[in-house]
Amino acid sequence: MTAAQATPAKISVSYGKVFRLAWPASVAASVTPLLGAIDVWALAQSARPLDIAAVGLGAVIFSLAYWTFGFLRMSVAGLTAQAVGAEDETEARATLARGVMIAGAIGIALVLLQWPIGQIAFQLLGTGSEASAETLASGRTYFNIRIWGAPFALASYCAFGWLTARGRTDYLMAASVFITALNILLDYWFVVGLGWGAAGVATGTLIAEVAGFFATAFFVLTTLKKHGGIRNNWRPSEFFMATRIKRTISINVDIFIRTLLLAFSFSWFVQRGGAFGDVTLAANQALLQLFLFTGLAIDGTAIAAETLAGQALGAKDKARGLAIYKSAVRRTFELALAAALLFMAFYWLAGDQVLALLTPEGPIRETMQTYMPWVIISPLIVMAGFQLDGIFVGATRSRELRDAIILSTVVFIPASLWLAGPFGNHGLWAAFSIYFLIRAVALGVWLPRIKKTFET
Repeated sequence: MTAAQATPAKISVSYGKVFRLAWPASVAASVTPLLGAIDVWALAQSARPLDIAAVGLGAVIFSLAYWTFGFLRMSVAGLTAQAVGAEDETEARATLARGVMIAGAIGIALVLLQWPIGQIAFQLLGTGSEASAETLASGRTYFNIRIWGAPFALASYCAFGWLTARGRTDYLMAASVFITALNILLDYWFVVGLGWGAAGVATGTLIAEVAGFFATAFFVLTTLKKHGGIRNNWRPSEFFMATRIKRTISINVDIFIRTLLLAFSFSWFVQRGGAFGDVTLAANQALLQLFLFTGLAIDGTAIAAETLAGQALGAKDKARGLAIYKSAVRRTFELALAAALLFMAFYWLAGDQVLALLTPEGPIRETMQTYMPWVIISPLIVMAGFQLDGIFVGATRSRELRDAIILSTVVFIPASLWLAGPFGNHGLWAAFSIYFLIRAVALGVWLPRIKKTFET
């Protein structure tokens, strides 16, 4: 008898359970681009509104760096969820320790190599761009300040993945809201109050990232205390077990490539926007925050799927695990679709009011209004890809995640050049949307592979 035949028919994941995992994760995910929107608002109210473009250029470097190393959060989340499903507390803690050690080392390396990284990055960002020398200089100032928070930000990413896998999305939300609230207060003080422009945004972000690390560490310790105590179930010898390290490296390499290409594509989108001048670059940067906000707000159901799929795959009873997995996929997709439709309706009805909150009257807002339709339809465009990402991360199917992004990127780069010629910035947004759709289609085709795992 196969696992599928032995599955108890009544085992399922309730909407309530998915919602309890999803809504705190949605809040946590959405506050990051919300912070970007606050940066835009603060700079728009200051005497240096075109520093919005400078922050866009500087921030894209951190998107590239942090998203590239986002494999740390994903691998920690997937492996921890499976350890929790298998009731292996020792491995759950070892996964956290491995992740934080790797993250800290990478963060320190970024700080030590900041000069060559900055030189290369701004040389590339300035190539073929119409951004002014002043904008590029302000972007470099932003980079030089914020880079010092890299070790803290990356270590926090690992802790976020670990908390998610343990079902503590409420702690994830609390830490994220704390970081964002602190950053908003500092933004207002440094940018609007003191007039520091891009340097003020960077300083506020640096302080918030360091403080956020300590807040996240507190929540990790609280979780450990509830699962056997802070000092128990630690076996340092298992941190470096050859088989576990080999599996971790294999997953991390695939997700590293996937995330590097994802971050590169976002960077390419921002850089190509610079070809249309400072105003379009600033407008794209502001709209990108809304694009990310809607996508990541919907991502809460993907994080729920990540947790539930990982725990189902780790379950010792494969029949039960399969039933939970199938129910989790169905329930999370249904809630994600409902959320996407709600966000579309919101932006369609209140889009002009949202833009008015972000920027004052002027050329930047007028340009944003021209391209706002792409943000309105974005929830449906990104929903399926984000949702499938969560399922594949929980299943630690890193090869499929990598291959889907490779395929999407191979199409996106030439499409952006081809469509931007006759259609300008609209063509760039169209290519960006196609990028997300191709990723979703590829992962959808490969989704049945995960189900087969329960039958082996």
